[in-house]
Amino acid sequence: MSSRVFLRRHRERLIDELEASVDCILDKLLQGQLITRDDHEDVAYERGPRKQVRRLLDVIDLRGEMLASVFCSICLQIKSKKPEKKQTIVQRSSTEYSKAAARHKQVLLRRNDCMNHYNTRHGEKAYLDDYFVNLLLVKGHYSLEVKKHELLTFGQQRIHLQNKTSDRLEIQPQQVFEALNDHRVPKKILVSGVAGIGKTVFVQKILHDFSKTEAFNNFEFVIHFTFRDLNMITVPTTLRQVILMKNGHLSRALDDIFENEEKLLIILDGFDEFKHYSHIEMDCYVCDPDEEAELPQILGSVLNGELLYNATVLVTSRPTVISHIPVNCIDRFVVITGFSVIEIESYFQKFYQDKQQGSRLFEFVRENHFLFTLCYIPAFCWIVCSVLKESSTLDMGLPKSMTDIYTHYLVVLLSHHTHKILLDSSKTLESILSLGKLAYEGLLRHKTLFYQQDMKNNHLSTCNLLHCFLDKTSVQEPEGVEDVFSFTHFTIQEFFAALYYSLEEDISDDVMDIEVQNRFCLHSGYLDLFHRFLSGLLSTRNQKLLSKHLNLSQSTKLEPYVSWLVVEITKCSENGACILNLLHCLFEQQRNSDLEITPSKIRLNVGDNTFSVMDFTVLKYFLDLVDGDILEIDLTATNINTVLLKQLQPYFHRCLKIWLGENNLDMEAVKVVCGVLGSPRCKLEALGLGWTNIQNEEFLELGASLKSNSTLQGLWIEGNGIAYDAVETFLELTSFNNTLNEIVVVGNKLCKDDVAKLRANPRGSLIIAGFNDDRDFWQEWCNWIFQRCEVCSDEKLVSFLSKVCRGMRLSRSEDKDPEWMIEWYNQVSKLLLERIKKCNVDNMKRKMGTLEETFSSQLARGEEHPGVG
Repeated sequence: MSSRVFLRRHRERLIDELEASVDCILDKLLQGQLITRDDHEDVAYERGPRKQVRRLLDVIDLRGEMLASVFCSICLQIKSKKPEKKQTIVQRSSTEYSKAAARHKQVLLRRNDCMNHYNTRHGEKAYLDDYFVNLLLVKGHYSLEVKKHELLTFGQQRIHLQNKTSDRLEIQPQQVFEALNDHRVPKKILVSGVAGIGKTVFVQKILHDFSKTEAFNNFEFVIHFTFRDLNMITVPTTLRQVILMKNGHLSRALDDIFENEEKLLIILDGFDEFKHYSHIEMDCYVCDPDEEAELPQILGSVLNGELLYNATVLVTSRPTVISHIPVNCIDRFVVITGFSVIEIESYFQKFYQDKQQGSRLFEFVRENHFLFTLCYIPAFCWIVCSVLKESSTLDMGLPKSMTDIYTHYLVVLLSHHTHKILLDSSKTLESILSLGKLAYEGLLRHKTLFYQQDMKNNHLSTCNLLHCFLDKTSVQEPEGVEDVFSFTHFTIQEFFAALYYSLEEDISDDVMDIEVQNRFCLHSGYLDLFHRFLSGLLSTRNQKLLSKHLNLSQSTKLEPYVSWLVVEITKCSENGACILNLLHCLFEQQRNSDLEITPSKIRLNVGDNTFSVMDFTVLKYFLDLVDGDILEIDLTATNINTVLLKQLQPYFHRCLKIWLGENNLDMEAVKVVCGVLGSPRCKLEALGLGWTNIQNEEFLELGASLKSNSTLQGLWIEGNGIAYDAVETFLELTSFNNTLNEIVVVGNKLCKDDVAKLRANPRGSLIIAGFNDDRDFWQEWCNWIFQRCEVCSDEKLVSFLSKVCRGMRLSRSEDKDPEWMIEWYNQVSKLLLERIKKCNVDNMKRKMGTLEETFSSQLARGEEHPGVG
């Protein structure tokens, strides 16, 4: 075999064997004048030894058989001296490695020593040590089911997570990478939390403490990426090039870093901001840091361990997109749940640098449920503090709503960063409108990153206000440095978009137009916060505030908007459509004295929204505005608790139907419901408590309360933990009740014999436990189940249908399925197949597929042996 053929045939093995010796081989070839200086520079210019070997082999191949033969001889000589040479290389490398590690820590400290406070004046610095307050980290993976605008659900959810100590473990930042109760050191970690909760500050704290050698000493290098920066990469690249993009000082040490990958931590911050988040490639394996590939393929290979297998990887993301992260490769899930009450107070005192002032303002906020809920989220705690610090000097009054906070924030920042002459000129209005237009058009197009051309198109290239409201990232492109901008927070973009819409008379793409919403794929929930901001900005009080401080002319859109809002609320109330976001818009108006909302019937549906304190506040606000009986109030799957139920108790006395299903209700919560049932003012005819974790004791408490009740006709308590003995006792307690004629106990702790006994002898009240008890009733019940499935998210659908299936199996008799139920199986099966087609989360697809098989088998069995219709 010729030397050239040998080199070609064994190319990949040679790359592995020669990468540690490529410098030595190059020197020998140059000294022997076997290659030119140009050849030497051409090879040495390549980044990384493996690419250098590849390039050198290409050069050898071009020079012919003689050079190939000499090259093979040199390689054999070096191989024979390898142990001695390796020791020299290791000693030299060790010194360079240590120097690179020390320098890298200096770079990280410089980049992360200060917090990014947007209202600091020129030259001011806010040091991380002075302002950082610990965030609550909870080990465990909580449900991906989030509300349509996750930020506003968080107040109550955060308290709920904090209280679930039995299956959650509070941990400190340094423990994220340690073996805990699972006795495993995690390699792939996902840190999730809602917008503004402190994920990036948490990452900054890791980098800061590592660089000061105060923690995380199990790592020798930490490489930090933000997905905002990674979005700039539009061509195939290598992991080496991606790292060196912002860490050029590591170029000489990078091979040693890869060699010691078990001591390397890679941080990927802000997965939700990655424009390719839905295209992470897990089936394409990139195994070499110098292998060129598309960025999603490289990141997928890092996550699944194909690339730098022994490195530790930490990913941060908002909950809305973590279903696109391959969860099978994640070893540990961590939830950041923001500040506790004590930490909010600590933040106030650190922010104001005055313990007395901090405590006084903290107490004010604590008494305001709305402001206090915001403060669980660190980003908003900072905004609240900034606003309260300046509100007295600027004579703005105290904020009452979400929009008030942001409007005051706008005025505060403008007063800090602009000269008085600018505030009194038309340039302020022009700048605000230009920023608003940028935000509005970005919102329509689902765009959060803006380029220099965008700034030029919106006349913002010379705007003095950019640094107040926009982040700027400078990115090195082949043709030069490119500046990329984004609003400091997505909610700031939504606020400016609403401000633009409220002020601009001529909107080319009107977001209120259904055709525009369809054209731009503005799905349900995407514009929730925009609408709330719009309502608050159009309110009389904020129009006056903007006019007073910024000389903005008052909008002409207030009355048309209020008329639209009243019509929508009335229509949704009468039809039973989900109304929660409209109630938030109503609350933003703060106009209860002159608004007449008089629906002919009130069916209040706020279900399937994880309730926050703010949600509860706007619900009460609406209930205080409307008079008369409430036909129905649906609080299904709102995570409502005892405290909130007690506050709603006076309104429950006006209700004919209450649905509290899919909430975790304890005895105290059940006693609140019993108080309603036992009241002489009770009008309740139907009560739904399905899948609420009610056990025998709570069930019997309900039975005792029905002794004095003369209104309740139907009690739905399916999917709980009630046994036959408790059902028997319940029937004795309610045997003299003349109104209760339906008690649905399907899916409880009842065996088939128990079901047969209940069907045979209902004893007074009608117990519905088997599908042949009452055809009309069960057909209506199954239709209701299907309607619930249609509006559920994929995860909710799987959870809910799994519960239903368990209940149906327990309640089945030996009889064949009726024809109407066979058709129902068909409906559910088709719905699941449609969802599977649209779903891009493998785990969820698999679960829906299992459910679909269950319904398909029931359908096939029913068609083979149909029962009586």
